[in-house]
Amino acid sequence: RGRYRRLLALATGVIVKSRPMADTLIALGASPDRLLISPSGANPELFHGSVPDQAPPRLLAVGRFVAKKGPLQTIRAFSELCRTLGSEDPQPSLWMVGDGPLLRQAQELARALSLQKRIHFLGACPQGQVAELMREARGFVQHSLVAPDGDSEGSPVAVMEAQLSGLPVVATRHAGIPEVVLDGQSGLLVEEGDEIAMAQAMARLVLDPALAALLGDFGRRRVQSQFTIEHHLLQVSQLLHQVMQRQTESL
Repeated sequence: RGRYRRLLALATGVIVKSRPMADTLIALGASPDRLLISPSGANPELFHGSVPDQAPPRLLAVGRFVAKKGPLQTIRAFSELCRTLGSEDPQPSLWMVGDGPLLRQAQELARALSLQKRIHFLGACPQGQVAELMREARGFVQHSLVAPDGDSEGSPVAVMEAQLSGLPVVATRHAGIPEVVLDGQSGLLVEEGDEIAMAQAMARLVLDPALAALLGDFGRRRVQSQFTIEHHLLQVSQLLHQVMQRQTESL
């Protein structure tokens, strides 16, 4: 905290990814009039074309296998979904993209829950492949939460990429996620750690393709209008110009 306070006293501009992050830095001394809240944004040239109501009941998770991304919570929620649906159709699957220190534990958990045939671990994938996978899914899922060491998200880019593609999102009320995913409009949000609620939200997308399409379309239009890479670069450029102008005026 002391180092942050010294840094913020020197900074002429600060860029953060979410309102909670901004509030933390303001409490540490950041000047509100020199602070920009701007998620990194998604690339519309890559992420487009998802048709969730025509896709199989396939859920997609994209992110590093680290605690703040909640991969183990996502797997347990998916297990509860499968238990609730039983052997009747539709039979959902979960595709997980990414690598990281929790990958082996996630694979062991899938085996312990007898979900080896339902959960597919695809490893790290390039952006183009992730975009293709999003066009083959019913919905995007991510159980972000504050990690035991205090690490947390800003505004996850994959969540914006999924919405820009046209996918509905099931995620948590964590960090900047509620700023980019509107509960009941572009996705379904649950509390951190509530795996039962996440399973219920997953079930809504699996059982109701029309709802998935409705949420996905709203999210696509909203991200296109507010959260693309172009929006982010324009906002950063405007902040830099403001900083330069202040510096010039102070000379």
